[in-house]
Amino acid sequence: MNIAETIQKNLGYGSIQKVEPNSQEVPEKEAVHGNAAIAQAAIPSILLGLYNRLEKEPDAALWLSGNQPTGKLLEKIFGKAYKDVVEHVSKYSRVPDKNAEQEMEHIASECVRVIRDHISDLGDEDKISAFVAKHKPEVLHYLPASLQMGTLLGNNNLDDRTNKMEGPVSSLMNRMEKQFNSSENN
Repeated sequence: MNIAETIQKNLGYGSIQKVEPNSQEVPEKEAVHGNAAIAQAAIPSILLGLYNRLEKEPDAALWLSGNQPTGKLLEKIFGKAYKDVVEHVSKYSRVPDKNAEQEMEHIASECVRVIRDHISDLGDEDKISAFVAKHKPEVLHYLPASLQMGTLLGNNNLDDRTNKMEGPVSSLMNRMEKQFNSSENN
């Protein structure tokens, strides 16, 4: 299962594209605009925001369980950085902040639903860590570098080009990195 594509399909957006490993952006011939650009920017950003939050605070899974949390979901995911995240997605997609934020709340709700449906026990930190470790590398392939999510979320690994490269050598290096990364060791 590719979680980013699952969410994109569930919400009826056009295809989101993997970024070009060298430029770290969607190839110009595949460039997207409007709601498709919001999906391209927001789906990986929100998923990585959730993963980042779950890595730092596995107990955050409690608000994933049961009823949807009250208040703004983006605030719960990104904390104080949520306005900056909305601004970066808005700038990327060339859609006004207010419209981008509304669409991102909708996307965030679907992200939470899909994650909740795929983690069998939200109270088990090992299962949460394993889920994040399994899906995070794939989601990174869709994250445009111009969003600067690593900087916004205080996790420079998100902006690391080597995470988005594919091929035999890159795959080997990513596997080795996984072995030594404690958050992905479960």
